[in-house]
Amino acid sequence: MTINRRSSKRISTTSLQTSAGSSNDKPQRATKKQKPSTTKKKSHWSRPGVEAAARLVSLPISSSSSSSVDNNIKSWNTALSHYESMIKAKGNTKLYNLDQERRLIAQQWREDYIQNEECNMTKDQLLNVIIPWKFGKGKPRNALKPLLQSNKEGDVVKASMLAFNFAESSIADNTNNEDGSDVNHVQEAIKALCQLSGVGPATASAVLSAYCPQSFAFMDDEVIECLYEAKRGYTLKIYLAVNDRCVDIAEELNGASGGGSSGGWTPADVAKALWTVATMSARNDEREARSRRHSDDATLT
Repeated sequence: MTINRRSSKRISTTSLQTSAGSSNDKPQRATKKQKPSTTKKKSHWSRPGVEAAARLVSLPISSSSSSSVDNNIKSWNTALSHYESMIKAKGNTKLYNLDQERRLIAQQWREDYIQNEECNMTKDQLLNVIIPWKFGKGKPRNALKPLLQSNKEGDVVKASMLAFNFAESSIADNTNNEDGSDVNHVQEAIKALCQLSGVGPATASAVLSAYCPQSFAFMDDEVIECLYEAKRGYTLKIYLAVNDRCVDIAEELNGASGGGSSGGWTPADVAKALWTVATMSARNDEREARSRRHSDDATLT
């Protein structure tokens, strides 16, 4: 798989936290030098669980001993393997079903493109799958619903078709190493969807990370705060910076595991793993806080 370089069973996170505590435009080559981590260090995180995700990012995966690298890659793999269980824990069956439906419609988009060299999203898919999935996974922004509903079917089809074409070009860029132009196809794909009312970079990334996970990560709040150095925001500039970090990490994971740039990790996978660790940690913190409150109440009585 190619990667493009464009700007109610309790699950414990103890092993991830313990191991973590102990220890623009052109595609990058798998042989590039590892960049120093740009994950911000701060004493306070505004989103619960993000500190655990930051610890995962801090694990060295290409410049440490072989056994250490193997263990650190295992931590990433473990995080990603718990994604679906955290989706269920976050939003019960409803969110899990939306997550599966999002995956299936993206698969259908890909099949349509292979057969017809074009594909598109429908307004129904935007309103009844993508948006509920995004709101269920993060923070609902109900004020956007009238704007989203105001989009005409033809506008959704046109904008998504253009975005998917740019996404396809982003894959070709990486496959061919150079495309002979200075066009940032990741950026242009996001901008194409942002022509729709109520759609910003975060919603656009919800669409494109499903359609083209090898080039796009989803803009979760936890992922932004973990990987972006400044204040969390939802601009195109911030999305491109966060997506670049997800691309870097995916390339490092693939290189360290011997897969090179064609390995199994994608930017979308990296974002999923970080969201999973943050969500898992936040839920465990909530349980521990409730347990302490119950213990204090029992002591008082």
